Amino acid sequence: MPIRDALRTSVLSTKWRYSWRSMPKLAFMEDMVEVLSSLPLMRKYKLIRAIFHVLFLHNGPTILKLRFPSHEFLMAFECDLIIGYLSRGNSVKKLKLITDKTYQLPASFFTLQGLETILLTNGVLELPLTFNGFSRLRKTVFVHVKVSAQMLQRFFSKCPLLEYIVLIGDEQGIDSAAGGSKFTFVDLLRYVPLIKGLEVTEDYVKCLSAGGMPHKLPASLAHLKYLFLEVCLMEHN
Repeated sequence: MPIRDALRTSVLSTKWRYSWRSMPKLAFMEDMVEVLSSLPLMRKYKLIRAIFHVLFLHNGPTILKLRFPSHEFLMAFECDLIIGYLSRGNSVKKLKLITDKTYQLPASFFTLQGLETILLTNGVLELPLTFNGFSRLRKTVFVHVKVSAQMLQRFFSKCPLLEYIVLIGDEQGIDSAAGGSKFTFVDLLRYVPLIKGLEVTEDYVKCLSAGGMPHKLPASLAHLKYLFLEVCLMEHN
């Protein structure tokens, strides 16, 4: 049920007044508020007000989805506040953050120790020095995420329960991912002994296979059930 409709159930009776507060999933989209298209700033203001109104009254969602595809809804400061507020409760297990424009994750994001699933698009991953990993993280989906090889390696090395990894990138993002040091398939597979599903698109394959592919796997990968590696057969290497 959309959040707006769920909140309306509070007027049905005293029994229903606070029922919506236990909704496990909250999804905030740019179209959840109604404003004239000629007033983008008013829509942004109403949307942010609605998000915080819901979060302040909610008991704490386990699944949270933030989707702001329009450039006008790139709200770095506001997103920082939202994530900072969520980090106090640490109840979020699944976080989807979808934007059309680059957004650098705040330090408070890395304190969400309850996370089991992360889906991030067009983000910038810069791990703070205090980052000790996500001890419960099982699934990571990075889509056009800008991150250096060193940061990517450090991230996966500190998430011991990872079972599913999806890496989707473009050539521009992979230049950043390659960075000054190499992060290879050997390194990746060494850190994820429990991996069940691995999906890597062409540009990440190029990055991770730099220097050649291993003749022997660094781990048995006994749990692996799904493997997708996108390659271009038209290229010489």
